[in-house]
Amino acid sequence: MDLALDHIVHFVHRAPAEATEQFRAKGYHAVAGGRHAMWGTWNSLSYFGLTYVEFLAVEREDLARESENPLIRQLVADQKRGEGLGQIALRTRQMDEWAKRLRQTGLTVTGPVAGSRTREDGSTIRWRMLFLDDHGSALQPPFLIEWEESDEERVKDLTRRGVIAPHANGARSIQSVCYAVTDLEEAVRRWQHWFGWESSEVFTEEQLGAKCRQLVVPGGSIVLCQPLGSGLASRALQSRGERPFAMNVCSENVEAQDFVFGGMYALLPR
Repeated sequence: MDLALDHIVHFVHRAPAEATEQFRAKGYHAVAGGRHAMWGTWNSLSYFGLTYVEFLAVEREDLARESENPLIRQLVADQKRGEGLGQIALRTRQMDEWAKRLRQTGLTVTGPVAGSRTREDGSTIRWRMLFLDDHGSALQPPFLIEWEESDEERVKDLTRRGVIAPHANGARSIQSVCYAVTDLEEAVRRWQHWFGWESSEVFTEEQLGAKCRQLVVPGGSIVLCQPLGSGLASRALQSRGERPFAMNVCSENVEAQDFVFGGMYALLPR
């Protein structure tokens, strides 16, 4: 069954427009998103093809704290951890089939949950989400998303609106998202059990201070990182737990490492 990396959720404790401004200052194209009125949240966005970064923040604390949406509950609970990458979403057109399969793996499955967002121009987009919980582990499984529109319709619409557009710094596509984990082999075993993905051999990522294995996913791979001594992966694990903490972006010819509101974004020439 199909799955692809859809987006990375970056939790921020400020108006999303501030994240947009900061991301633009690093050379990325970023735009205002809109409001999730039922959840009390709002966002801004930066697209790399159909895969994107979502800067998500609480706008109305009263609504967010009462929300039953697991992502919003995580956003509120993670406020004490500070800003940073918090979740990823995997895109599918087979939501109901995945719900059955993932329940069989032993995960607790919530949904599908209907979602919608009102854009600044007043138009509304809609989707469904499937949330996962692994009670036997500290690992944070991703959630699944199924958009009302097809991929082709979304690309056409987002390009027309100027949401998908070139990045001034030469960024082209998301190569991978890095997760901090306590036990690399156990994490790989669980992720493979959930989704059936193949894994690379172990490699050392000096920049992150970690030993890693990569799970290949269309739209951007998942790199699981166990810290080796002190370093970025170790600090992320200690401060934010077993969460995504860094993103690698393929660029035309620029190499850079930027830290934006608790998340690391690395440009890598490819």
